[in-house]
Amino acid sequence: MNWLALAIQLLPTIMKLAVIAEKAFDGKPDSGPEKKAMVMEGAKAIVGGISDVSTGGQKETWDQIEAPVSAIIDSAVEIAFRKEK
Repeated sequence: MNWLALAIQLLPTIMKLAVIAEKAFDGKPDSGPEKKAMVMEGAKAIVGGISDVSTGGQKETWDQIEAPVSAIIDSAVEIAFRKEK
């Protein structure tokens, strides 16, 4: 599986992790960076699990998709949790 396909396939899981992070930090103002860190660590653990049971190379895979996953999280959260002004 190439790294871009893996990053895209993580999108539904990233959204689920974002919902969990929202609930975990409910009522805590300015917790965006903590929420993102929680989602990033969850995604990293998932990639590690996928890599371990497939071909290995967990660190290399994560190194390739970390930046795209970070951008996906930012975009997905902006859309899903947009605050009304």
